[in-house]
Amino acid sequence: MVEYAMIALAALSILLLIVSFFAKDELKRLEEQIDQLTVSLAQETYQMKKRLQVIEEELLIPERRRPASPRRGGALSPTDRRVLFLHKQGFPLDEIAQETGLTISEVERAIRRLQR
Repeated sequence: MVEYAMIALAALSILLLIVSFFAKDELKRLEEQIDQLTVSLAQETYQMKKRLQVIEEELLIPERRRPASPRRGGALSPTDRRVLFLHKQGFPLDEIAQETGLTISEVERAIRRLQR
């Protein structure tokens, strides 16, 4: 009887050893999928950061041209957007003028015009 128990335990251990090899393959496949997902997520995050950096740089580039008068119901010029952005951030008028290349009186008029 003990001999049958030993043979059964040996057979069971061999069977479990074989099953463990197949289970590792499934885990390995899952790990590869997770790695691929992580890499693609990192690439997307990098691309988003680059796009955000470009947008931020566009906002920080001072315009050296005179602003065109804003069209009725139209979009604001880049200079007007910059003036409004800096004003909302709390910058003094002289710094806004220096940053945008406008005079202080032009900045004051632009702010009054844009806040209507």
